[in-house]
Amino acid sequence: MSQSFLSARHRGRWSILAAAFLLSACSSLPQQSAQREAVSTAAPQTASTLGTQWGEGRESRAYSVQAQRIEPQRDELQLAYSDERSIRQALGQNLDAQRSILLDQGKVELSVHDGRDTPLTIFSSIGQRNYQLAGKSGERYVLVYTNRSSTPYEIITTVDGLDVLSGKAGSRSHNGYLLQAGAVLRIEGFRKSADEVAAFRFSGRDKAYAANSLAGDTRNIGVIGTVLYEVRPVTPAQPAVQSPNPFPADKGNGQYAPPPRY
Repeated sequence: MSQSFLSARHRGRWSILAAAFLLSACSSLPQQSAQREAVSTAAPQTASTLGTQWGEGRESRAYSVQAQRIEPQRDELQLAYSDERSIRQALGQNLDAQRSILLDQGKVELSVHDGRDTPLTIFSSIGQRNYQLAGKSGERYVLVYTNRSSTPYEIITTVDGLDVLSGKAGSRSHNGYLLQAGAVLRIEGFRKSADEVAAFRFSGRDKAYAANSLAGDTRNIGVIGTVLYEVRPVTPAQPAVQSPNPFPADKGNGQYAPPPRY
């Protein structure tokens, strides 16, 4: 299953992204399904007071490379978010705090940074995976994935139930981001085009992108989703000679996230 991946540049720094054009649905092991259920039901969580708004445009240039997804998925994470006071009230005394989450047995590390590049606090019940990120309305945030292994990964990410690449309702079979071996991937927003993303900004629920998008569902506001797959590089076929395009601005139309409708 060949996939087309992207590399992107943010504010003078290069990170690796991937838009994977997938041909079949994903599969998962029974224990992974059980783990997903445990994430959502094993310990208390609070209804989110925050959403994620379609923020200002930020430079993020992308180009395609080739790789192949390896099934089944390696890990899956649900990261809820809300204001810190609500999280503390929901979790009570049985509280743990950390600055990152380890995925696939520590091979990949996820942290969430604010606009000053400082990691935000992630709370959970002690011994549980009911992770809850503390945010503030108006604050910009960035998802930072660090690959500490020699294996490249495909990262499928959703915010408030919407795919961060396409703006469509999230699916494990959707396109993903490529996290190269030993590399760091920074996802700064919903992808508007091959050159730009709309920054992630915490907001009130009514201002969230998911509340103002035809693909959104307000019931999914307040959660960030991540799925990991291993990938292997493939040798791309020789590209065909491209014919002149009389409407070049239409290239990629529908591939990226559409703007909100307020």
